[in-house]
Amino acid sequence: MTLAFYLTAAAMLVVALALLLVPLVRQGRRDGRSRGIFAIVVAIAILLPTASTALYMLVGTPVTLAGVEPPKEVTLDDAIGELVRRLDERPDDAQGWMLLGQAYGMAKKPAAARDAYGKVLAIDERNVPAMVGWAEADSLARDDHRIDGRAFELLQRAANAAPDNQRALWLLGIAQFQKERYADAIATWRQLQPLLDPDSNVAHAVARQIAVAEKHIEAEPGAPATGTIDVPH
Repeated sequence: MTLAFYLTAAAMLVVALALLLVPLVRQGRRDGRSRGIFAIVVAIAILLPTASTALYMLVGTPVTLAGVEPPKEVTLDDAIGELVRRLDERPDDAQGWMLLGQAYGMAKKPAAARDAYGKVLAIDERNVPAMVGWAEADSLARDDHRIDGRAFELLQRAANAAPDNQRALWLLGIAQFQKERYADAIATWRQLQPLLDPDSNVAHAVARQIAVAEKHIEAEPGAPATGTIDVPH
């Protein structure tokens, strides 16, 4: 395994993340999908900077390998396969499992991503990014995209442990909204707002969702939850 491989894989992972956002947003606009897809788009937008750094740190100090040709092309499946082989040799590498979870998420394999984040939590149960990743992957693995059960509990723990974690706050608010706990969702999203660029699409989306939740509170008791997650333009 060469340094060139890992650097290429790191660049590929970051580009893949960026390319993933555009079609998801377009699909949401076209199909009118609600909370599931766009919640994850926003979460990925918050996640974006981590993948290449994590992969670099996983390799360690650069070493020049004379006479070794760098790979001509590296796919996401190649990177995943290499990580899996490496983790077979180092099953206690929490950082490696974390990166594998992110890679599986980009490959649209949420159940596998959830398993990888579960490995991280088995090593370090207080790992906040793994808590958030597990909850996000579990939501995507479900047909209804709900955040419930262990996923909800993990997001609560993550938000308590790291009250400035943007993804945890966004997804926890989504979960509370799904449970029709609109006042809780509003409080969670208002905690998120100061952490965001006020002119960003994410901040505008959060403001719109707060307005939707407020309308539900104003409605008669027992009114069904019909609000959707708006895609920022």
